[in-house]
Amino acid sequence: MSLTRVLALNTGVQFGGKIISTVLGVIIVGLITRQLGQEGFGMYSTANAFLQFFAIVLDLGLNVMVVQLLGEHAGDKAYEDRAVSATFTLRAISALVLLTLAPVIGLALPYPWELKLAFFAIWASFFTTALNQIVIGVQQRHLKMHVVAAGEILGRLVLLVGVIVARMMGWGLVPIVAIVSVGSTANFLLNILVARRYADFHWNVDVAFWKMLLGRSWPIGVSILFNLIYFKADTLILSFMRPQAEVGVYGAAYRVLEVLVTLPFMYAGILLPVIARSWATGDRGRFSRLLGHSFDAMMIFAAPLVAGTLVLATRGMVLVAGPDFAESGDVLRILILAVAAIFFGTISSYAIVALDAQRRMLKIYVVVALMTLVGYALFIPTYGLWAAAWLTVFSETCVAVASTVMTLRISGSRWMPVATLKAVAAAIVMAFIILPLKDMPLLIPVLAGITSYAALILATGAVPLATIREILSLRRTPPTLENPLS
Repeated sequence: MSLTRVLALNTGVQFGGKIISTVLGVIIVGLITRQLGQEGFGMYSTANAFLQFFAIVLDLGLNVMVVQLLGEHAGDKAYEDRAVSATFTLRAISALVLLTLAPVIGLALPYPWELKLAFFAIWASFFTTALNQIVIGVQQRHLKMHVVAAGEILGRLVLLVGVIVARMMGWGLVPIVAIVSVGSTANFLLNILVARRYADFHWNVDVAFWKMLLGRSWPIGVSILFNLIYFKADTLILSFMRPQAEVGVYGAAYRVLEVLVTLPFMYAGILLPVIARSWATGDRGRFSRLLGHSFDAMMIFAAPLVAGTLVLATRGMVLVAGPDFAESGDVLRILILAVAAIFFGTISSYAIVALDAQRRMLKIYVVVALMTLVGYALFIPTYGLWAAAWLTVFSETCVAVASTVMTLRISGSRWMPVATLKAVAAAIVMAFIILPLKDMPLLIPVLAGITSYAALILATGAVPLATIREILSLRRTPPTLENPLS
């Protein structure tokens, strides 16, 4: 099976599953915002952001590194068993220790007791998610992304049922975040029960492997730490300096951002072992082609998201979260620019890992994180959520540009953004097409936008017809484990 088709099919499986889970997620967010209101959803967002800080610390770069190691040692079953079991054990220990500290520390913070109890109720969600990240890395290696999609859908269905019950019973913040934990646990259990058929997750305290793993992963972990500190620091700083109702308005828009940016991370997770192997074996041409095509693919998706959101954001947020969150639409118009930067920058950030150049990128993450945190401290007290939103755009753009420049410089690759420019032009035309339709039933401008953008992309050749024919071809030659994406 060709590289293009396997990448497209695996991404397509995830994307299809993500569409379903996103629809469920939108319904869930709508129910939660209506149940909790601005202030309650602000506390919900604060609880998530607080635990996320500890989850960032325990990441240690293991999620990305285990995928790279499995790609480098493709076909070596003994090595894979050792790598998976040792990494899973290390993650379980670190998650148990660090995440348990979080709600205890939260007791000392100047938050209402309801929010402090929510820290404990949401603990299991972050613990099982931390374990699930390692399992998903194995699923990526074995091209079993349909299982990942099924697990996410199951988790969302469990959560949806729970939230409906909470609405019927009139439950508040703490029971709702406890239900979130139940949904995350269901997702994890399905993933690991299936993954155990072809990977080893037994308890394995392998100190020698841990030293090697951490020796390679720590720059990634530190980079992720600084990268995601400012990704979540805005919500926490808002929660200390502004009313929880304002945190809720910002959190609703930010929730949309978090949903949208799952696509580039899914694609990059599949791409990483392929480009890592290409670089390790000296196939520079293949590496360069994959990199360029991936940049274009992400921008082909990002361009219409930006254009459509700029036109329809307020109506979309009112539909999703209710009229109390109309202001979130204006926040989303700003944050969607950060989404575009994340779409683009994720590819080069993962390519940096494949190039084993994490240390060289570290100073960029540190500088951007410090600048952004200073900006949060200076401007959020006065400008509130607007400062948080624009500083998010600033930080994500800086990281995307810096990682792309470094990737191209180190690899010697060239990227000709012809397809990207065509996608941007098509998205601008799409925006003008849907602008007169923005006050009609929301489905009408959405369908008009999708149809017009797809037609323009094909007409301009941004996506060649030959590529589409290859993806849709009926060939069924399975990829090999030695080179699954050849």
